[in-house]
Amino acid sequence: MKKTIALLLALFMMLSVSGCAESLKQIEIPPLPQVTPTPGPVAAVSSDPVESSESPAPTGEAPAPTAGQEIILPATAAPAEGREAGSSILVGISRTELSENDPAEGTELILSFSYDMPRVLWEEKPAVASKINELLATVEETFYTGNDYGLELTFMGYNAMLETAEDNFAYVKEYQVEGAALEMTDSLSARIQRLDEGMLSFLYADSTFTGGAHGSYSQFGLSFDMESGELLTLDSLSDDPEALKASLLQIMLELAEKDEDGYYSDRVVDSFLPEGGREEAFRNLLRDDSWYFDRDGMVIFSSLYELGPYAAGITEFHVPYAQLEGSIYERFLYPAERTGSCRVSATALSEVEGGDLPIVDKITVSEDGQKIALVVEGSIYDVRISRVYYVDRFYEQYQLWGASSLSDCALQLETVVPEGLPDLLISYYTADGQRQGKLLSQSGLDGSYLLVDDDIQAVG
Repeated sequence: MKKTIALLLALFMMLSVSGCAESLKQIEIPPLPQVTPTPGPVAAVSSDPVESSESPAPTGEAPAPTAGQEIILPATAAPAEGREAGSSILVGISRTELSENDPAEGTELILSFSYDMPRVLWEEKPAVASKINELLATVEETFYTGNDYGLELTFMGYNAMLETAEDNFAYVKEYQVEGAALEMTDSLSARIQRLDEGMLSFLYADSTFTGGAHGSYSQFGLSFDMESGELLTLDSLSDDPEALKASLLQIMLELAEKDEDGYYSDRVVDSFLPEGGREEAFRNLLRDDSWYFDRDGMVIFSSLYELGPYAAGITEFHVPYAQLEGSIYERFLYPAERTGSCRVSATALSEVEGGDLPIVDKITVSEDGQKIALVVEGSIYDVRISRVYYVDRFYEQYQLWGASSLSDCALQLETVVPEGLPDLLISYYTADGQRQGKLLSQSGLDGSYLLVDDDIQAVG
């Protein structure tokens, strides 16, 4: 068998789905962020690092690194002609990866620095997409330079991380410190939590290691009003912000009191709370970077150490949309489910090229990969394509691409299909709200492409 995954499943699993995406054009994104970028289409995503011929040069005070690796984003394929723009919203997430070796011999890796760059393409409302992309680029600029551009986000920045790494290397070598880590790391990831015509919501996570017993991590949410492209605040979610905050506080207190499965008793520790106890501590969480929205509702979260020790991690409060009705504007509630059937399959790109089926976008995971088409018949919603890895099950490593919906179209992929376990997940929801997760594989019998359920377990 060419593919060992074919041993795990004997049947070729077809997908069912629903959505509507029309032919869209792709735009290239600069390799490093601009504080005020030129609006353009979402870049195709590559996840395999390749050598850069020259260092990127972002705007801002910090100079670009002198060496490193960067994800190169090839241009996407042009959509079929004669196709009118649809209402589907596309988000491509590219990843930039930079690294530095020691300044002495240049043989020891001392710094790994990476960040995700989401970009929005919405042909129906290009001004909205452009406004969102400008703020997203500012986030990346803030992370890279460590400068404050008015977003109240705090990062070390590339230059400060490199200085820390060089100082650490010099200290370890001079004093012959055994077992000391030489590699410092900083990584900013972005995940799409909600994507539709009412709201776009991201969750960012920053993971940093500068020595010591363990690293540090934090997260922040960014949500956008898709009518205007404006960054949402708690106050802008409702015509009565104080009533909304009072309602959210009460829900949080009730969740902690109920303490289902002991979740909150393990994470909320009295000795970490302010004098006002839980009420004051939970009220402090009602700030503009500590929440996001997903399919199920609003998620409010703490910072590390805010409610408990490091081992307790970040504490979350999940507020379903049913409890938000009447408290937030109706357009921010999750859209009603649709009706209709769907089918998703994978085939060679050559089978659909030149036909009537529009190719709405191209995702390049590996430039030397196989050219594949994901074919959608009917409609699917909340589409995500992610890199995954397997331990006891498949876990999402990072997102590559998302769409609010896809309908009667094809999506082009360029990727290497592994000989062993799959590493690419296509997830989506059908019209009745059922999640489908499919792994891209290939038959060892005839070489056909397979979409298999993501709940399979490896054997042997």
